[in-house]
Amino acid sequence: MNKGLSLIFDVGTQATRALVIDTAGNVLVNIKEKGELYISDSNQYAEKSCESFWNEICNVSLKAKEELGERWDDIAAVSVTSIRNSQVFLDKDCNPTRNAILWLDKREVNCPEKLPLLNRILFKIAGMSEVAGVARRTCYINWVRVNQPYVWEHTAKIVMPSAYFNYKLTGRLIDSKASQAAKFPYNYRKRTWMTKHALNYPVFGCPVDKMCELVEPCSRLGYITAKAAAECGIREGTPVIASGADKACETFGVGAIDSRIASVSFGTAASIQMTTDKYVEPTFAMPAYTAVAPNKFNPEIQIFRGYWMVSWFKEQFALNEKKEAQERNVMPEQVLDEKIKDIPPASNGLIIQPYWGPGLTTPEARGLMMGFSDMHTRFHMYRAIIEGIDFALLEGLENMEKRTHKKVKRIALSGGGSASEVVCQIAADIFGREVYRVQTYETSGLGAAMACFIGLGVFTDRDSAAKAMVHERDCFVPDEERSKIYRRVYENAYRKIYPSVRHIYNDMYYMFKRGEL
Repeated sequence: MNKGLSLIFDVGTQATRALVIDTAGNVLVNIKEKGELYISDSNQYAEKSCESFWNEICNVSLKAKEELGERWDDIAAVSVTSIRNSQVFLDKDCNPTRNAILWLDKREVNCPEKLPLLNRILFKIAGMSEVAGVARRTCYINWVRVNQPYVWEHTAKIVMPSAYFNYKLTGRLIDSKASQAAKFPYNYRKRTWMTKHALNYPVFGCPVDKMCELVEPCSRLGYITAKAAAECGIREGTPVIASGADKACETFGVGAIDSRIASVSFGTAASIQMTTDKYVEPTFAMPAYTAVAPNKFNPEIQIFRGYWMVSWFKEQFALNEKKEAQERNVMPEQVLDEKIKDIPPASNGLIIQPYWGPGLTTPEARGLMMGFSDMHTRFHMYRAIIEGIDFALLEGLENMEKRTHKKVKRIALSGGGSASEVVCQIAADIFGREVYRVQTYETSGLGAAMACFIGLGVFTDRDSAAKAMVHERDCFVPDEERSKIYRRVYENAYRKIYPSVRHIYNDMYYMFKRGEL
């Protein structure tokens, strides 16, 4: 049997892809199907039926089989990479008891019972009372437990979407350790489920026996069952390999396999990740996630709304550019790039703090735009959004470098925003480091494919897989003069914004919580 092809299911928020990738990192087939998710009118809930997720996987698999033709029999392994911080609730027979709750969901719950006294005291001593409170209120498990007792009564297992997909493929409810990135009782340092004595354990309101079996990434989860073969068209008995969550696979897929390279994702949620040998929390009370490798970690800083802000801008301010793009048969971002490429660095003094969505440790933070004058246009706003996201990621990177005592030399870009050369050059200038892109934008799928081939024994380790499958395509070198301007703005303005206005954010946050806004 030819061991040269892997089949990857990349399950995102709004679309599912089937990717066929060979041992050289070539994407031979890329089938995409857009799905529908439920978002409430108040924009608080974001859900999707598990059946629709599975139907999309089956559909893209069958289309990929048709497109690949005779080479479909060369598929040697399958893997799933999927969205994070999303949860699936299953009964004792692994049937969904409700829709999956997705990471965009902003529901909160006030748990009627208090945390144990000792835990409350320890949280207070550690300065973590507010962090623990936010984690508890925003934990989907707690919301279901309190608000849907019938669902909770019939829920035997609570898993990441990837575990559910693995079950549908193999008949085993099992998942990769590198897929665990949600409000679960997961011990990120020890890479296993928490014990009942863990400080954070009561926050999640869920016994560990409701969790699933975990395995190390790059190992075999099981084999395609006859039922899955009939529904997806995949040969029965094909191995299914553990990879990881989308960001973890993305970091692997751009070749950021050690601390010399950081992976920056310009996706709906923008993020920056490193890979480390030791567990180091990237910032106070935030875990380092499990990497797609045994005994390695991915410290990460995330800007929750990230390049969603670009979509927000297009909807609110760029109707003319969208129309022009349609007439020219190009993407709206191309038209906007043409408008901003000659705007000077730091957008003539317009600065944005991109907290359109609050973080776990900064729940009070909000978006801020400052420095307006009569020279500014909406295109300055667009460029300032891009610069503001980069400033926030740079701040996160420098914090991680201090905590890990490692210096990042280069930046690898992925995600939709990285398709723009203007965006890539701005990133190089702000980070003050070389920025590169690899041969495909499907970097999550590429990382999952690398895990497949390691699991099959085609490659002995991550280094050999990266050498064979990750190929640098474009490199953007920082311009010295522009970098100096950005550095001055970052040091003298951007870094001072949050400490200066945090008390205002706090006042507004509690006014909102009291229903006064």
